Amino acid sequence: MAQRVAPRLRPRPLGLPQFVRPQLTELVDAAPEGDQWLHEIKFDGYRMHARLDRGAVKLLTRTGLDWTHKYPAIAAAVSSLGARQAYLDGELCGVDSDGITSFSKARRFLLRLDRAS
Repeated sequence: MAQRVAPRLRPRPLGLPQFVRPQLTELVDAAPEGDQWLHEIKFDGYRMHARLDRGAVKLLTRTGLDWTHKYPAIAAAVSSLGARQAYLDGELCGVDSDGITSFSKARRFLLRLDRAS
């Protein structure tokens, strides 16, 4: 008697989320111990997500506001990455001539954009 073999099913790709609520920092008294912890440098800027879906880009703040219209050059750069889909988490920073990030520089730029529109 022949056994029936189930066909192999390819997993269907999950859809790209519209927004991922970011994990925010939390003040603690000491850094965690152990080999399983990593750290990253904290830049002084605006938390920003870039959502790329088949050429369409959205730049989203940490609360989900769409700031794509404020930064068309960044949206164009994300679109040119060559990826079909991506969800990137980063920091939008102003940088002083010494290479140090400056929140006030980023803020002043945003205020100029808001006044111009």
